[in-house]
Amino acid sequence: MKHSNLLLVFFIFIFVIKIDAQNYGLDNSDPSLFTKYRLPDTDLRALWFNTSLSLNTDKQDNVNIDGKSSNYNSHFGYSLSPYYYLLQESEQHYLNFNANIYGSYNHSYSENHSLYSPNFNSYSNKQYSTHLTAIFTDNIYRNSGDMFYSFGSNINVDMSDTKSESNYYFESKSYNGSKYQNYSFLFGVGFGKVRNVTPVVSAIRFQERLKQINLLNHDLSDQTIEDLAQQFSRQNYYSMVHVRSGKYFWRSIDNALSRDGVSLNGLNMYSSSYLMETTGEIRFLRQEGFMAGINVNFNYQNAYQANSSNYVLEEDLYTLGNAYLNYSHQLNLDSQINFNLAVSGGPNVLAKPVARQMYYLDANAGYNYELTDRIVISLNNEFILNFWNESLQRKTLTNYLTFSVNYFIEDNISFNANYNWEYSSEKNNLMLHSDTINMHSINAGFTFYIDRGLIIN
Repeated sequence: MKHSNLLLVFFIFIFVIKIDAQNYGLDNSDPSLFTKYRLPDTDLRALWFNTSLSLNTDKQDNVNIDGKSSNYNSHFGYSLSPYYYLLQESEQHYLNFNANIYGSYNHSYSENHSLYSPNFNSYSNKQYSTHLTAIFTDNIYRNSGDMFYSFGSNINVDMSDTKSESNYYFESKSYNGSKYQNYSFLFGVGFGKVRNVTPVVSAIRFQERLKQINLLNHDLSDQTIEDLAQQFSRQNYYSMVHVRSGKYFWRSIDNALSRDGVSLNGLNMYSSSYLMETTGEIRFLRQEGFMAGINVNFNYQNAYQANSSNYVLEEDLYTLGNAYLNYSHQLNLDSQINFNLAVSGGPNVLAKPVARQMYYLDANAGYNYELTDRIVISLNNEFILNFWNESLQRKTLTNYLTFSVNYFIEDNISFNANYNWEYSSEKNNLMLHSDTINMHSINAGFTFYIDRGLIIN
């Protein structure tokens, strides 16, 4: 009852502030603009490095009437993290590859010279850490149709080692190490395409702002809307290839508008700033289309832990069949529905597997509604079921329900309120236990976004 009262108060607050919210950009509700949109050719590559290096030392000498003692401490550390990103996208091909490697090394050393002993005590500790993530997706469409071949991989590797040596009164050595690896490779066939049509919303909002500053007294043609949308989709790429990226981006916008006889030349400072705000007011990710397919997935994973006295190794190699369906549709300019379903299962082909088969189901349904250009309501539910056919079966069932309201006070700051319900049940006959979680929560707060508006996935 308490939760219901809080939600009621919040909704009253939302509808009161709705009176002052802007409504520009919401009068065009023709969904055909989204289905007509075609992806522009995109070729983006980026490589950068992050690194750090540190060295600290200190030495202390203590002198008293009995003699002299000293302490010495040092620490050396470094980390290196290269990152590579590749995106090639068009109507006929989608290729995405990104890889991130993080490595670090830390060495600490200390020694103590006592005035009561000619010997000294020392301690040394070395830590190594490596993390690798690599994701590859390649969808190749046949000719100009919707049939495609898909290839992909997902690699995650985490390794860490700690070695210690000390000779405090007696010499000792210790070791702790862990390694986790997950390698997944798939290939398959599919049909359909789901396009990111968020730039179409930007183009329509830009059209409405042109009307507000009296540069336009009619709707732009569908072709001009699509040309504008393609430029908005490339906006983030301009800064990667141009020093004065804004000049080149707005020049391309002006060229697209020239089709309908509109020019941005001679705008005053107010009009320029008003039009530039378009790029920051997209409220959630828009997608349009249908995609379905089947894959064969080979998944190998192992977990290794060791110390000075023993080690434990667990590993699995699954050959999984996978079927999926993704659907997203713009009901109009204000609202979107989406549905995703994935089912997979198959045997563990190792000689002595812990689990002989694994089955997985993930179903997700969502709805987004832009009440005004400042208020977004989202409802999402995800259902997950895992089953491992072991000597004694193990299964988990999880359901996540989320309802949220976001009110944008400005394009870079929003007030958020959400209700979450999580239900999960795990039954593990091997460990002879069963757990159930039924949790409700209500949260409210503010979010500040740097240089962009919110995109809610």
